Amino acid sequence: MKKKVLLCILLALLFTFTATAQERSVPVYRNAVKLNVIGLALHNVSLFYERSLNDHWTLQAGTGYRWGGGLPKVFGMGDLIVSSKTTGLRGYHISPELRYYFNFCECESSPSGLYTGLYTRYTKYYGDLNFHYWTDTEYADAAVASNFSEMGVGIQIGYQFIFKKRFSVDFMFAGPRLSTYRLKCSIDSDYAEELTPIIEEEINRRLEWLGMDPITITPSAEIDTRVGFRNFRYALAFGFMF
Repeated sequence: MKKKVLLCILLALLFTFTATAQERSVPVYRNAVKLNVIGLALHNVSLFYERSLNDHWTLQAGTGYRWGGGLPKVFGMGDLIVSSKTTGLRGYHISPELRYYFNFCECESSPSGLYTGLYTRYTKYYGDLNFHYWTDTEYADAAVASNFSEMGVGIQIGYQFIFKKRFSVDFMFAGPRLSTYRLKCSIDSDYAEELTPIIEEEINRRLEWLGMDPITITPSAEIDTRVGFRNFRYALAFGFMF
């Protein structure tokens, strides 16, 4: 009987030692740096840093820079444009977020699997547009220097895969948010006041399509207006864990 008890104790100690050794043999990486490859196709370099707080919660900070690319359609002048030339958008964005991972089954305590969370986004972009248009009596030229900023809050859901212990694929496939935009334009043209209603009409046309209230812009060579907007976020990022 004593031999059986002693054997059970030895087996229990051996199992505990083996399990501990296996646990320690699997490295736990709580930091990750990532690159959003979808952003590259949109003239946007986006980088992320993620830090694990515990087995379920992480903090992530994202930042990015946009260069070139076309101006948003909201700046179009409708049928009155004859030709236009743009220097494209340029600017930056910052996006802190808090994530909750439902499980960490893929790689011990490294962040992986299905997650959800909250995020905020601040964006600041600049752009220039030169266009040639018809004023009902003659052709004229105008230069529009614009900048707009966005402040938004949203929720997200995604899935992060871990492979080769140190590499990750982060698929953020749903991230709706509510944002407030501030648009500032400086119009260099003899017909600045005539152009303002056209800009207002184009913006309100898109707001109506989104089911949102119209805005009013005072005719002037300087435009400064705010508008609420529903936006969406998605990303596919490749990362390295350490």
